[in-house]
Amino acid sequence: MGLTDWLWRGFSLADAVVTRRLEKLWITTPWLNALMIIAAKYTPIVMLAILVIAAANIVEVTTAEVSFVSVASSIVAALLIRALHEPVSRLTNRPRPFDTEPFEPLLEHERGESFPSNHAGGSMALACGALHLPFYPWLLLVLAILLCFSRIYCGLHHLSDVLVGALGGATCGVVCAFAGYAVVAHA
Repeated sequence: MGLTDWLWRGFSLADAVVTRRLEKLWITTPWLNALMIIAAKYTPIVMLAILVIAAANIVEVTTAEVSFVSVASSIVAALLIRALHEPVSRLTNRPRPFDTEPFEPLLEHERGESFPSNHAGGSMALACGALHLPFYPWLLLVLAILLCFSRIYCGLHHLSDVLVGALGGATCGVVCAFAGYAVVAHA
């Protein structure tokens, strides 16, 4: 058994333990279920609304040029990580937790291709892409973490799907943020 197989089995075991523990919470915490469903559904929209406010420079925290470039960097990073995730998802074709475990997820979703999580990647890319804005990245990062957790909690993704997606998104966001900042600094 190679290193890749060993790692994949280790992730799968950890993923199954996390999924089963969260399933038990579903029975005892209906208020948390409702909160996680709302977070999984609406956090991406809230994050984009925050970026629109930042781009419009309504709350003047920096120059309009820096605001626009930071928001553009965030959006480019989110689109880029989505494009990078697509072939990986198709290649691994990893089933979602509700495809292999005997439960229905809290939120309706189509089956298949859960690795890596596009929501985790996109949300972290949006948060890290706005790195050069004051205040906004922290708010976006909190929302991204909430979205990541909600995707696991609702039974839509395995823990490893979200961790890999978030790591890729954060990396892509930081790279795009610094590329955008370099453009502004040399203009």
